[in-house]
Amino acid sequence: SAQPTCPFAAMVSGNPLNRAATVTKHLKASLQSLQGASTAAAGRPAVGGLTKPTVSFLGAPFCHGQNLLGADLAPATMRDSGIFSALQKLGWTTKDCGDIDFDGHFEKNGYYADGKRRPTISMEDYRQWRHEGMKESFSIWAEHRLGVKLASESGHEGPAASAVAAGPPKEVVNASLIGEGLRLVYEKVLAEATEGNFVLTIGGDHSIASATIAALSRVHGEMACIWVDAHADANTPETSPSMHYHGMPAAHALGWFNQNPPGFEWYPDPAEPCLKENRLAYIGLRDVDELEGMMLRKSGVTVYTMRDVDKYGIGQVVNMAMEKVNPSNKLPLHLTLDIDAVDPEFAPGTGTLARGGLSYREVHYICEECADSGRLVSMDLVEVNPGIDCPAVRGEMHGDNPSIASTTTPTVRLGVELCLSALGKSIY
Repeated sequence: SAQPTCPFAAMVSGNPLNRAATVTKHLKASLQSLQGASTAAAGRPAVGGLTKPTVSFLGAPFCHGQNLLGADLAPATMRDSGIFSALQKLGWTTKDCGDIDFDGHFEKNGYYADGKRRPTISMEDYRQWRHEGMKESFSIWAEHRLGVKLASESGHEGPAASAVAAGPPKEVVNASLIGEGLRLVYEKVLAEATEGNFVLTIGGDHSIASATIAALSRVHGEMACIWVDAHADANTPETSPSMHYHGMPAAHALGWFNQNPPGFEWYPDPAEPCLKENRLAYIGLRDVDELEGMMLRKSGVTVYTMRDVDKYGIGQVVNMAMEKVNPSNKLPLHLTLDIDAVDPEFAPGTGTLARGGLSYREVHYICEECADSGRLVSMDLVEVNPGIDCPAVRGEMHGDNPSIASTTTPTVRLGVELCLSALGKSIY
């Protein structure tokens, strides 16, 4: 009987000058065949829990859980960077859900009646700074040109710091306003996840994670979660030193609150947590409050600090984390990534800088492994703060993604790249 032919036989016979072209032709045909079969079989990328090859890009520029201005610019700057074009080149359809208009909602519904409205910086101002050549950081430019102070010399403190300067407050700062804002995030994420889309939520601060996890768990049921962060964000109103909610979303999702704070009446009952302790793994912690650490040690949460990354290497840490939270690799997976997990050398534009973070490649590896699991259904990216980022580095490096605009500042660029890695971009 006739023997099957090898499609790459030209590699070992025939005219050497034609071999490369022949191999390329057959590779393209094979890839098209495989892609066609996959599409016919599933109608979507091989990702568990999704029904459409669509990324819903949701801007959640919510910064009321902490003091600092500027993180609300992150969704718009990522759009300007070219993220949609880059995602489309990976084979995804993109849906821009726009930015949630928190200020407009709060103004309309009387949440600013007591003068709590924060100063704002428009995207037009940011684009003007880029147009003028980014000769100094945007924070310095904004202070000189707009009279708005984004950061102090002593660290990234913003205009609300004075609210707690006289001593720790007795309840969650701005709880009613924060609860109402996160309800808007919850509803938007719920709608997009219900459509079967991959939900990519761009903060804002890490407060949004409690809302995204609540919405996603309602759609996908029991989920696993990889939480990449320098900080655990696992304080409760009883343990928090500052009572700022951006240090509490993990504890809230885990059901560690005795009761929901004012404004969170819509949130699931803490007695029925959105996320089980054994389904959460932290990677990259390096700044944990004392009482927060005690609660984590007594819990079923998996914690890998930067010391663990040093000891075992990022490859083994990620493998162990995935095995802990999703041992059979059958559960949907959510990635929530705070850019301050990355060392300030690579991510200077974030609100809480701490030395000794993840390297450029380590954080990419985490995202790549989440993608390779085939179970990733959603991602949060938070605390990217264009307002205090360094100016863009002029001149491209080999390997830079041509879809990302050259005027993109380094932390925004890294944020875009990490989203692409989580959504399937690989080295080759």
